[in-house]
Amino acid sequence: MVGCHPVPYPYAVYYCHGQVSDNRLFEISLEGQEDRQRIEAVAICHMDTSQWDPRHVSFRVLGIEPGAAPVCHVFPQDNLVWVSSHSSAT
Repeated sequence: MVGCHPVPYPYAVYYCHGQVSDNRLFEISLEGQEDRQRIEAVAICHMDTSQWDPRHVSFRVLGIEPGAAPVCHVFPQDNLVWVSSHSSAT
């Protein structure tokens, strides 16, 4: 699985990166608190963070330690996720 994020440039340029570990991709529905509008989004969850740097910003924001819980992030509309056609759903 590879995630790609747009970079500011006059042309369509993306910064793409992947990680060889236990990651999962989810299609999720988000609902606005005030207007109750719903949108569909993609989230990537890093299921095993035990080998991450303990000073990683995710741990400070979430108040957890490496390996304690998955770390997930929702991709904005203009980001891309590439997955192998051989991936199997679990």
